[in-house]
Amino acid sequence: MIHKSLLSHVLPLFVIAAATACGGTGGANADLPMPEAVSTTLNAGTAPDGVTMETITEGRILFNARATCSACHGANGKGGQLAPNLADDVWLNSDGSYAGIIEVIETGVLEPKQYPGLMLPRGGMGLSDEEVSSLAAFIWSLGVRG
Repeated sequence: MIHKSLLSHVLPLFVIAAATACGGTGGANADLPMPEAVSTTLNAGTAPDGVTMETITEGRILFNARATCSACHGANGKGGQLAPNLADDVWLNSDGSYAGIIEVIETGVLEPKQYPGLMLPRGGMGLSDEEVSSLAAFIWSLGVRG
């Protein structure tokens, strides 16, 4: 019989491996139009330093394809059985700020509070600092409300 804690640590890795082998969620989600509220926030100059339409778009592509974040967090961060929704106002491991999101991506979530999936530092993918910033920009953009 498999110990429950081992299963909760190994299962997410199998899901990620399966999603990667099957091509992840594909690039289709990366082509969705940016919400109007994000454009308004960027144009008003109220976005965090370093967050641009370009970094958000790069982060969306990483999130939904190469970095396989969507394998646990769902397409465009809408949540899944293994990890929380990143597009709502509830934050379990961060305050939802751009800096807070970067910190979670860099350090990972090794002891999840409510979901069985853990996240390794930098998603276990060896992401560069630039990729971490782009992912954080995209995740930050999910919470921008009009």
